[in-house]
Amino acid sequence: MKYTNLTKPQTAVAGYLVSDAAGMGIHWIYSQGKLSSIAKNHGGELEFLEPDQQNYQGVPAFFAHPLRKAGEGSNYSEYVRILFRALNESGFSPGDYIRAFGEHFGVGGTYVGYADSPMRETIYNMAHRAKELSTTIQNMKTSLPLDKQASAAHYISRYFFEFDGNELKQTVRAPLKLQEFSQDELQEVDRIIDGVMSLSSPLGPEDDQMPALSRATVLPALYSDSELDAIGEQAIRITNNHALAVAYGLFFHRIMADLYSLSPSDTGKNSFIRSIQKHKDLLPEKSRNLVQEALDSQELDYRGMTKHFGAACHVDMAVPLSIHILLHTTSFTEAVRVNNRASGDNCGRAVFLGPIAGVLYGVGGENGIPLEWMEKTVLLEEITQNPGWKKLGTMS
Repeated sequence: MKYTNLTKPQTAVAGYLVSDAAGMGIHWIYSQGKLSSIAKNHGGELEFLEPDQQNYQGVPAFFAHPLRKAGEGSNYSEYVRILFRALNESGFSPGDYIRAFGEHFGVGGTYVGYADSPMRETIYNMAHRAKELSTTIQNMKTSLPLDKQASAAHYISRYFFEFDGNELKQTVRAPLKLQEFSQDELQEVDRIIDGVMSLSSPLGPEDDQMPALSRATVLPALYSDSELDAIGEQAIRITNNHALAVAYGLFFHRIMADLYSLSPSDTGKNSFIRSIQKHKDLLPEKSRNLVQEALDSQELDYRGMTKHFGAACHVDMAVPLSIHILLHTTSFTEAVRVNNRASGDNCGRAVFLGPIAGVLYGVGGENGIPLEWMEKTVLLEEITQNPGWKKLGTMS
């Protein structure tokens, strides 16, 4: 079978994509009563519904996916698509991620659908900061003639966010050689690059929403310890340059790393709880308290906890509520169904809930990710054809 014998990282990716696709049809309906009514009209279920604008009428809601079909993911799944395009033999490439991000979400890109704040503002920052950098370079004192200074500014700003140091120099040199830059002029361009490298800053907006956690299925399979923290923070700040987003992102990376490292017999809720307790000090005090409230909850109360934590897209809402749901459900299917009934940004919570439920319960059987749901999830088929998927297949 295509989806059997998956490694934990592969199962986590599948859990992310399946849980997101399962809830896309009722994404951002902020009325639990409305969701109950919709479920009654669909045999008691909310999973893999076609997006229907009628379901969003008369209640607090946002109809974000009019062009999507059942089985496709929300905007959150697109981050996984980009993530796999940024994997190479060496691991995760921030430059490749930025390049793929621009090609997919930018003007003339391949993405058609709802663009969330990190998508929109990261693309804006790529264009705006590149223009500012070009202007800065053209105003610098340099020995280059004005026309060649302008040309150097164009290529440096074009590739600045995709390459570091020497790679940027080599990339810029290729088109400049075609414009007959002398060796001395190319060395002057290198000097300019050295001078502007200190101007580099993360592209992401100051945003604390759930896309910050979207790399945590893959990076903990490729890196560990301090290296995971370093590359994790760099990846998070590409789309979410926000202290709380980084804190929750590193917290989630560490949890997934712990779950990946356990033997199959050790992977369970107690291990999940121990990992939360071990790493919650990465979070600021308010967030630690929210996570502890989720840990202290005694029984499933998604209605009350949704009101308590909030149903929107922010990490301080989504992560504690997801933890509550995970602790008080006993299968992947139950966790996803409760998450969908909780209302609001169910797809955002799927970024955290889906991978963990996938690793806790595996694939198939009574408690695991339903094979039928995996077959329905459109993007999963594409991801399994990516070389990065095979790379994750070598990791337990």
